[in-house]
Amino acid sequence: MNAGHLTLAYHGCDITVRDRLVKGALAHLTPSANRYDWLGDGVYFFEGDAERALNFAQASQRQASKLYSARPIVSPAVVGAVLCTSRCWDMTTMTGRREYQVAFEELRQSQELNGRPMPINRPADGEDESILLRGLDCATFNMGHRIRARDGLPAHQLVRAAFYQGRPVVDSSEFRSGTHLQLALVDPECLIGWFLPRELGSGLLSEQELQEADAAMARAIRARTANKPRVRASP
Repeated sequence: MNAGHLTLAYHGCDITVRDRLVKGALAHLTPSANRYDWLGDGVYFFEGDAERALNFAQASQRQASKLYSARPIVSPAVVGAVLCTSRCWDMTTMTGRREYQVAFEELRQSQELNGRPMPINRPADGEDESILLRGLDCATFNMGHRIRARDGLPAHQLVRAAFYQGRPVVDSSEFRSGTHLQLALVDPECLIGWFLPRELGSGLLSEQELQEADAAMARAIRARTANKPRVRASP
């Protein structure tokens, strides 16, 4: 573990994943590496907001065809994580946004040199109130990581950004119902441990309950494979 800044982060997932992480039966989460991920490759968390992470898990369950999560979510749950990072690409700062602009320009030049179009950010479908498929942002962040490696600079361990999402909380307000701080953990060594969010008030499953949840998950995976949904995005 490195010395650095401590952050409480929350990941929306199925209850089977939550319990195995907290019990130590599952060591880590597989990083997301989709070409439309908002913050590039990494393990995604909501900073300081267990309820928002639960909203994500619940949306993944309700709208399974949109593939919000890599695995189906049958029983929505949240696992808490303690992160300790010292090198963060923070898009809430001027420095972070300047680094994004540099990475964007290098991406543009690379795409032009290779005769490829620039990726774009776009809604997942006509019902989306936000631009959910962030192909351009994803490619730009991943380019930024490559630039640091090329230039011999220490790698960012975490990417952090604020996202305005959802409807206004009241008429004419720019505060949005789904606004959140999102994190993409790049360096798994920065994760100190997992915990159950006390504010959500749920305990670990019994062994019998976990077996039943595993069976439900297996059925959901088979159903997803059979249905072959077309779209995957982030709510």
